[in-house]
Amino acid sequence: MKLGFEESQSPYSSGSQSARAWTEAWVSAWAYCPHCGNAKISAFPNNSPLADFFCTACREEFELKSQKGKFSAKVLDGEFKTKCERLAASNNPNLLLMNYDHNSHAVVNLFIVPKHFFVREIIEERKPLAPTARRAGWIGSKILLGHVPESGKIHIVQNSLIRPKEVGIHTPDRGYGFRARAFARPGMTRKAGLAGEKSSDRASAYRPFFYQSDLPDGRAPRIRVHPPSEK
Repeated sequence: MKLGFEESQSPYSSGSQSARAWTEAWVSAWAYCPHCGNAKISAFPNNSPLADFFCTACREEFELKSQKGKFSAKVLDGEFKTKCERLAASNNPNLLLMNYDHNSHAVVNLFIVPKHFFVREIIEERKPLAPTARRAGWIGSKILLGHVPESGKIHIVQNSLIRPKEVGIHTPDRGYGFRARAFARPGMTRKAGLAGEKSSDRASAYRPFFYQSDLPDGRAPRIRVHPPSEK
């Protein structure tokens, strides 16, 4: 695995377009599938509403987010309703998160949030855009990355160091990997808003808490929901 980007891959003049082309080309060339260990994952057609990449062997799908600096506790994402519908689908994606250094044109961090951690409960609804905005009324979303425990982040590259492949892929003694069974959705369903609850609080009023003790022995992770604190 080589961490540097190939600048010649990008024909764009815009910095953001070039960075997107570099990062996507790098993933296509060097990232492996952590679910089955397949040596490469393939790109969907540009602007696919489904995901960015998929594994031709096991059909797992991946959504890529990349940026220069480290990700904060909240990551900007696309249209809220579309995102919720996508995560509720039977082929919901895993989340790939990449940090890169613009000066050296190289990957610094790459980690994966498996799809059983990438769920509706970590998606926050943003306020609608103002009536004067070009896309007036559009409602975006944020990924609450701070609500994902460290056991829900599988590192492929960490601080410019390539992690051993056996750390990234699923093995029987690492039950939090990609073959862990999906959560029971009914236990995670958000009920009607509490009395006196502000609409802006609804997306983050209940946040997932993962029992890490469930993860190493191959069983599916359990989830419990923290209610908002009483005032």
